[in-house]
Amino acid sequence: MNRVWIAVIFLGCFFFQGAIAQQDCDFNLRGQVFSTEDGEPIPFATIILNNEGEKATVSDERGEFLFENLCDKEAIISIRFVGFITLTDTLLLDVGANEFEFQLEVNVQDLSEVTVEEEAVEEVATISRVEINTKALEKTAGESLGKSLSGLTGVNMLQTGPTIAKPVIHGLHSNRILILNNGIRQEGQQWGQEHAPEIDPFVANNLRLIKGAAAVKYGSDAIGGVILVNPAELPKTPGIAGKASWIGAENNRMYAGSLLLEGGLKGLEGFGWRVQGTYKRAGDARASDYRLTNTGTFENNYSIGVGYHEDNLGAELFFSSFDAEIAILRSAHIGNLTDLERAIGSEQPLFIEDFSYDINNPYQAVNHKLLKANGHIEVSDLGQFSVQYGMQVNSRQEYDIRRAGRSTIPALSLDLYTHTLDLDFDMRHRGNWKWDVGASFMYQNNENDSETGIRPLIPDFENWVAGAHLIARFIKPSYELEAGARYDFRHYLIKRFDRQNNLLKPEFDFNNLTGSVGALFFLPNDFQLRTNIGTAWRAPHVNELYSEGLHHGSAAIEEGNDQLKSEKSVKWITSIEKSVDRYSLTLSGYINYITDYIYLRPEDVSLTIRGAFPVFRYRQTDALLSGLDFDLKYKLSERLESESKVSFIYAQDRVSKSPLINIPANSISSGIEYDLKIKGLENSYFGLDASYTDRQRNDPRVVSIAEIRDSNDQGSDLFEGDQSVFDILEVPDAYLLIDVSAGFEKQIWSNTLKVNLSVNNLFNTEYRDYLNRFRYYADEMGINVTLRLILEF
Repeated sequence: MNRVWIAVIFLGCFFFQGAIAQQDCDFNLRGQVFSTEDGEPIPFATIILNNEGEKATVSDERGEFLFENLCDKEAIISIRFVGFITLTDTLLLDVGANEFEFQLEVNVQDLSEVTVEEEAVEEVATISRVEINTKALEKTAGESLGKSLSGLTGVNMLQTGPTIAKPVIHGLHSNRILILNNGIRQEGQQWGQEHAPEIDPFVANNLRLIKGAAAVKYGSDAIGGVILVNPAELPKTPGIAGKASWIGAENNRMYAGSLLLEGGLKGLEGFGWRVQGTYKRAGDARASDYRLTNTGTFENNYSIGVGYHEDNLGAELFFSSFDAEIAILRSAHIGNLTDLERAIGSEQPLFIEDFSYDINNPYQAVNHKLLKANGHIEVSDLGQFSVQYGMQVNSRQEYDIRRAGRSTIPALSLDLYTHTLDLDFDMRHRGNWKWDVGASFMYQNNENDSETGIRPLIPDFENWVAGAHLIARFIKPSYELEAGARYDFRHYLIKRFDRQNNLLKPEFDFNNLTGSVGALFFLPNDFQLRTNIGTAWRAPHVNELYSEGLHHGSAAIEEGNDQLKSEKSVKWITSIEKSVDRYSLTLSGYINYITDYIYLRPEDVSLTIRGAFPVFRYRQTDALLSGLDFDLKYKLSERLESESKVSFIYAQDRVSKSPLINIPANSISSGIEYDLKIKGLENSYFGLDASYTDRQRNDPRVVSIAEIRDSNDQGSDLFEGDQSVFDILEVPDAYLLIDVSAGFEKQIWSNTLKVNLSVNNLFNTEYRDYLNRFRYYADEMGINVTLRLILEF
């Protein structure tokens, strides 16, 4: 009997296996992956069928993928791509072909938005990067580019009073940060710590930040990171649309307006145009207890763009003009050494007057013009070739308080002409491989205006730059590998006069090979791990080699050093990320070792016919910067979300074993946003944010103005036994700021009106920020109420 049952079971198993073996595996699944943000296809998305033995593939450049000969009519599919929320779904298949479209939602973390360019190689996929999308930019409309970026973890502002701010990434700024404005390397007089980027944020659709050493893709100077200022793509269909923005702020009585119009032409599919203009005016800002005299600003900017795009070719022409007058705090310019000693660290500025829109001396007048022309063509089975030419003209004039009626003549007048040419070949992916090769060239000519009647702060010069890069990516469903190499060459021809008025023409050559390797791993439970180690370099700028005199914008005398060598950096950055429906988190750690780090060291004070000023000289050392960035966004309920950010940084002079100067303090911030769900209104919300900035506890020693003066009077060398960097005032105390905001959207016929009201520094806190160059003389801005109205039509 047992043998009979065994035979029955055996035969049953045999026939069952035979049925399975003969089961028709004739289900095919074809799909295409799109972004919900802009409707564009997403290339290189990873698609996994979990019930088919973990079958996996990668979407092509059109976002398409195909699975053939599937056996199960029920397909459990997972689709993931960096910067998007992973999609999981169950599909019922019919015999034969099955076609589906899949929409991935953008993972908005760190105020971020991912913009996918269908034909472009993703910028350094293995380096941590974050973005600010259109919605977040609208909440900071009217602010500077530096202010707009400062809400991101690991990004701070280097300020010169309330009017000038430039971004600091992981402790580095100015020439160590590369900014690409509409794809063109921004070239102005960015070497000055008080020279803010000449960019109108109203032009941008999103701001992208790459925190690592991205020199392989973008060239030298990207030691700290890269900022991409991206406008929206030009329209391709007929019709006219636009956006009008109005902003008013109470503290400095700022008012600003911006208008954007764009559209296409009927009968010419693929052609698009855009015009945009901005007007902005602000008066003297107010600290918690007093006015900050002469801190107004004025801007008048515009841009024009036209282009034609088909599936396999396109061309664009873009022109922009940024024109600004920026007042410099009157109390930062002191007439004598006694007043300078009294002004530094005083509770109030020495000059306090009533509110005014007037921009008086000292002030800056800056104009930046940009012309861009580019084109690309898709070659079957090869890839996309692109070429881009850019021309920039940067004019900077700085006006000081001068004697004998000469205040209307600029004390500094520079014209910088820059031509750039970029060539790129984005190869079509071959199997799992993706390649990108390119070359870039730049020529600059810097000219001083002789009308100043003053020995120029920096001399005339010419600058030639050439470079080439190669980047390779190996893409698998569970990981990506990336490697790249680049070579750059830079030549300076300096034209300067010595003290005997003899014309000298020293020349300098700098070159370096840079590289990076990295990996991106897709781990279980929706975790992603990125790690990248890269090298970068930066040749000393002409101002660091040959500065000679008063830099009025920073209210300091600067002296160059023609013995400086190139900075070289090795940065390792690793981050772990997770994003699901309820929360997203990112934890990043980095180490950046910079040899021959160039810095301004305060060394003296000097009394000139233009006033009394501290003296700074350029020096070099080896520097180590390390830190952690942490972001957590959590959905507490259907209507309540919270977001927290933590940033730690530690920097050390490795030669003198002492701290570096002007390094951001540790900070933590936390905020909540509540969905009000007001009837008749859309996206109504209330937000509350608290940010705590610690005292800079890794601060350099302090040598006061009085000690320097006494040493000079006695003829002694105050720094003979200690060459480490020092400050002339104790670092300011820690501070806590509370901000609130509220807003909503209202549909008016076919138009959308967006209203935002924000209150910054709600409790009118009195504080000074360590990274503000004018913390020596005055407090930061007090409470500020801002109303923003945006009409989309």
